[in-house]
Amino acid sequence: MAGTPIEEIKARIDIVEYLRGFLELRPAGRNFKACCPFHKEKTPSFMVSPDRQIWHCFGCGEGGDIFKFLMKYENLEFYEALKILAEKAGVELSKTGFTDQKEFDVLYELNRLAADFYKGILSRAPAVKDYLKERGLSSETIDFFDIGFAGQGWDDLFVYLTNKGFDAKDITRAGLAIKTERGKIIDRFRGRIMFPLESSFGKTIGFSGRILPQLDRGDSAKYMNSPETPIFNKSRLLFGLSRAKEGIRDAESALLVEGQMDVIMCHQDGVRNAVGTSGTALTDDQLSTIKRHTSKIIMNFDNDEAGKMAMERSIDSALNKDFEVRVLDFSKSSEEVKSLKDPADIVKNFPGEMKKLTDLAVPAMEYYFSRYPVSSGDITEKKTNIRTVIRKVANMPSAVEREHWLKEISYRSGLKESAIIEEAAKIINAVPGESSLEKYPVKEGKLSKLELIGDRICYLTVRIGGRDVLGEYKDYLPEKTKHLYNMAVFGDPSADEKIDNILADITLKSGLNDGDKTDEDLEKEIEDLKRKLEIEYLSEERDKIVLDIKSRNIEDGEVLVKVQEISEKIDNMISDKQRENSRVALGVKLKSSINNEDFLANIKETLKRIEDTNNKK
Repeated sequence: MAGTPIEEIKARIDIVEYLRGFLELRPAGRNFKACCPFHKEKTPSFMVSPDRQIWHCFGCGEGGDIFKFLMKYENLEFYEALKILAEKAGVELSKTGFTDQKEFDVLYELNRLAADFYKGILSRAPAVKDYLKERGLSSETIDFFDIGFAGQGWDDLFVYLTNKGFDAKDITRAGLAIKTERGKIIDRFRGRIMFPLESSFGKTIGFSGRILPQLDRGDSAKYMNSPETPIFNKSRLLFGLSRAKEGIRDAESALLVEGQMDVIMCHQDGVRNAVGTSGTALTDDQLSTIKRHTSKIIMNFDNDEAGKMAMERSIDSALNKDFEVRVLDFSKSSEEVKSLKDPADIVKNFPGEMKKLTDLAVPAMEYYFSRYPVSSGDITEKKTNIRTVIRKVANMPSAVEREHWLKEISYRSGLKESAIIEEAAKIINAVPGESSLEKYPVKEGKLSKLELIGDRICYLTVRIGGRDVLGEYKDYLPEKTKHLYNMAVFGDPSADEKIDNILADITLKSGLNDGDKTDEDLEKEIEDLKRKLEIEYLSEERDKIVLDIKSRNIEDGEVLVKVQEISEKIDNMISDKQRENSRVALGVKLKSSINNEDFLANIKETLKRIEDTNNKK
């Protein structure tokens, strides 16, 4: 039996079977492959190893175990992934001594009970229900989103939870109560309409409370959110996601809006792919969450300058992450629709309009061309707008898209493409941030042919089940590659962690490019590689001796004999064409005028000259 809860979970859940619930896995030799869910690709580079119970993507470099996959796919903290996988594996964390998890469980339970408590109060508050109906919400929508109400009592929720046996410290730690300067504990939310904030799995992790207008005395914020807690991180949350997953999948896009009411009203109007930022700037974490479900975002923020600026920042962030971004186009809408502030107002006053607008959304760059006209008659304004739009283009990671939109700027502005490209070059070179090379570090130094052959042999050794296919040929491997081979065949404990990690990559990569090859095909390739391995090893040995020859001015007979022996051995192993190429290469290295056809004969003549000279002495 596995020791820790983590080990026990891994022992009970097969990573291949679990990942089948997220990806379309196909056999690839001993492994499985799929298109990576963490970056856009057409050719599968995401590999799963059932033997090692790990996954790795050779396209974006991400990899890890079952916990790492779930954390990245669902944008979860470790404890959240642990809880989910423990439930699936049937591992009772409460019986394992995993005390930290118990603390998290308490927070989930407290928030769940608080949501039920607030819903109960709303059911007994007709004035609040009337206000929600005035805002356009139906009773079904109120129930669907579990909307509630926090009464005006100072400690109603706190008393309710303590009566159920919860500790005051846990209630405050969950963000549901606060301690005053006098030491009294009171409810955090009072006199507010309560919107439960849920994780992507639908668990209540916090709240957003809007003050009821008739209770607003001007001394409190319109909206109040739960504080950061071990289970709630505002920058990672997308309001409504747990209820929008199916809609996003069906529409193949996500509609991104600002507030909770915008999301709720969109869903009520049949736009079920709507999610919200809850009034915060769009974060990288939120974009990563959306990317797991779709690579297409449609945006619509509040129709005021603050909303437009927030949307512009969000568009730029999404374009930089290689999303297809579209924006609602109001150019053909009535003046009444154009005058409305946000999606919630549009749905309330013009049911069905949001669905039409969503279907007719235009590319983000079209929105920028309308916001910053590049065809302006005033040269100062025109130059400013062109530079602004070029900066948007420079932000795109795709060279294809950049070239396309630069040509479009040229066309729309009436300026020569060369002028736009020249201006863009200045701006793009000035854009701060990582280059694509900095984002994807590569292994230092270039692999030698011997190392490449050795890596391929290790790769094939894994493919055929870890048999010792080299025997004495193993001595021809470079030292580090030899460790890799020993790891693949014997599980050599002398290999360090770095080498073990490299082997893990090779294990996953086996099957990536030629997973459909038969064992017979692999055996033939291995035999061919053994011959190439010996040839390359001998060639490298000979090259080292060549350098020695240069330093000795070809005066050492023993060195030349060694060159002759190696060259003859290589000649016996390679074809006529390869022999010619080998001699030419060696002739160049020696920088001699020796005729390559008679290379070995000339070596012998040199040896005889040295021998005669020695005899004369």
